[in-house]
Amino acid sequence: MDIHIVSPNDYRQIHQLRDYCFPNKYTGARREDFHYWIEQSTTLGAYDHKKIVGQLLILPLNMTVHGVPYKMGGIGFVATYPEYRQQGIIKRLMIEALQKMRDNGQTISVLAPFSVSFYRHFGWELFFEKLHYTIPQAQFPSFGKQLDIVKRMSFEWVEPELFKEIKDFHNIMAILQNGGMVRDDAWWKRIERRSPDSHFAAYFQADKIEGYIRYTIQQGTFVIQDFIVANYLAEQAIWRYITSHAASVDQITGVTSNHYPFGFYFKEPQFKREVIQDVMVRVVDVAAFMQRYPWRDITETLTIRIDDPFCHWNEHVYQINKNGQVSIIETNSVSDKHMLTLPINLFSAMMVGYLSVKEAVVYANQSTVEKTLQRWQRALPTEKPAFYEYF
Repeated sequence: MDIHIVSPNDYRQIHQLRDYCFPNKYTGARREDFHYWIEQSTTLGAYDHKKIVGQLLILPLNMTVHGVPYKMGGIGFVATYPEYRQQGIIKRLMIEALQKMRDNGQTISVLAPFSVSFYRHFGWELFFEKLHYTIPQAQFPSFGKQLDIVKRMSFEWVEPELFKEIKDFHNIMAILQNGGMVRDDAWWKRIERRSPDSHFAAYFQADKIEGYIRYTIQQGTFVIQDFIVANYLAEQAIWRYITSHAASVDQITGVTSNHYPFGFYFKEPQFKREVIQDVMVRVVDVAAFMQRYPWRDITETLTIRIDDPFCHWNEHVYQINKNGQVSIIETNSVSDKHMLTLPINLFSAMMVGYLSVKEAVVYANQSTVEKTLQRWQRALPTEKPAFYEYF
């Protein structure tokens, strides 16, 4: 079995493997979209002679961590034919993917797991709790009557100037949002191919866009796909726009972050909610990641040991000085109780803000002195991450 980047001559085999292993066969625009990302990604194949029997795509994406942009590898379309399973093919693909991401400068990675325990074994960890909500018509929020300036378009009837304002606004907000992903034109094209019936409504204040939603209306359900606002006034205006559809829809569905006090100001906030954890994160290159990290307040030198059996380049003891500079030191120069010792999955979840320092240490079953914990707590930003993209 040989693992290497798939040549264009074998892209047809990637389509065949995807269509066999995933529940819905791609046709039309979806097939076109998938082919585009085969070409743009680092597409790895496991070859049995000339036949591709396993595959993995590393999409060239991005992610904001506490205000700092990072190159991110989006892992997707991981599959093997059933007759080749239980042979370690996916393991070899994952190990090769980690090396390729490091070579590409993708210091962080995100994926949607088919099994949390499987990907946790390779160093990924859950990092975002999505709140799926369903609001019946009787509980639609009411924020009074007001004449709001709302401009509307759809993928079918695009308003070029409005669409540019929406895209620019989205990316500004993505940079401000911990965990946000800046969308380039290729990603917007992907969204259009996957949801060609999407509509947009943008709220303006003093000729400046302050919020927008992307949505569809399906069989009496108003489905919110994006809900991005700059402030509470914009949020109210967007809800007024949504509820203006009350005569033609029976319910509203959408997704938000579980750490956000969603619906707090609604008159009737007791509607159906479900928390889903379906994305995982991993730091691929610890040294490169920490060199760019926006440390908050380092009062004394910080020390951490990383355990990462699948990325030998990460298995070191690191020191971070007061200026945020990172260096690798000898393991016997610091007492174990005066430094953190974390596996890569818990380190990743902690650094993006999902786990607190104390939670990471508890789950790692490590003994660390209280002063060391306090130093790390002061040094790390605390904003929770939110990640809504699909790939």
